[in-house]
Amino acid sequence: MFAAVQDTVLQLLPSKRRRSPSGWISFNAVCCHHRGQSQDSRGRGGIMIATDGLVNYHCFNCNFKASYRPGRHLGYKFRRLLSWLGANDNDIQRLVIEAVRIKDLVVVTDELTESEEIVFKPRSLPDDVRLVDEDAVALKYCQERHINLTKYPLLVSNRTDHNLNRRVIIPFTWKGTLIGYTSRAWDPLVRPKYYSNYEPNYVFNIDGQGPQSKFVIVTEGVFDAMSIDGIAVLSNNCNETQADIIDSLAREVIVVADRDRAGRQLITNAIEYGWSVSFPEWLETCKDVNDAVCKYGTLFVLKTILNSKETGRLKIELKSKRLYS
Repeated sequence: MFAAVQDTVLQLLPSKRRRSPSGWISFNAVCCHHRGQSQDSRGRGGIMIATDGLVNYHCFNCNFKASYRPGRHLGYKFRRLLSWLGANDNDIQRLVIEAVRIKDLVVVTDELTESEEIVFKPRSLPDDVRLVDEDAVALKYCQERHINLTKYPLLVSNRTDHNLNRRVIIPFTWKGTLIGYTSRAWDPLVRPKYYSNYEPNYVFNIDGQGPQSKFVIVTEGVFDAMSIDGIAVLSNNCNETQADIIDSLAREVIVVADRDRAGRQLITNAIEYGWSVSFPEWLETCKDVNDAVCKYGTLFVLKTILNSKETGRLKIELKSKRLYS
């Protein structure tokens, strides 16, 4: 019942393969030459399957690993493995949808191993922080950027190191634990605009995503994300670890990049990860999501994002060339 992914992998395996007494199915690894190494010719790729639908892939040459278990999302690494084995985009998308369907039916009782689990070390806030509404200038700045301070309790500090006394502090949490922060200067004379203290690969506002949502909107910056209750990758580039975090939400992913040349990189990422990209009309006049919310309001911006999304690679590439050239 839950073996659709496993069955597809087995059908895609090359004919030249062998099974070891321990259960590994060995064949020439399909990953090495995609990762900058020589193509494997010594049968160092291995698949292990289990009766519950589990699939584990391990390359004993370049050490690439990917796995899937019914009840979990079909992660980016596993989707790459499928494509390297010869699955086309339609087959992969079908399995992504099937994995989401299965996720609603299966309770995963085992935990991820320590090597697979994404962990961010806790980092503290400045020791004198207080709510932003205690500082009139910072409060006005947040209000002008249309941030809901009830949902996002932003902070200020009196500390002068890194000009924190002239910044709005945005706490970062991961599974309910404080793991750092970023801070945005409200004073235009302060450079750089942002000062941050957190580990790499973090995705802002994952904790704020409701379990029943059918989609998640990915932006570059924290103010963009807070404006529409989306998430932010905190740059114009989304790496593989961040993509796995986002895919773990098991819902449609819609990317809205900033309207500048650098924003094309996030669109390139979206195409690679199989995500939708939105090109709302206001991108002609607004530089990013938060700018649009300040001009037109949250509901209008959300509606136009949903109505202007593209899922096909060709349409995404054509529209991005027109808007981001």
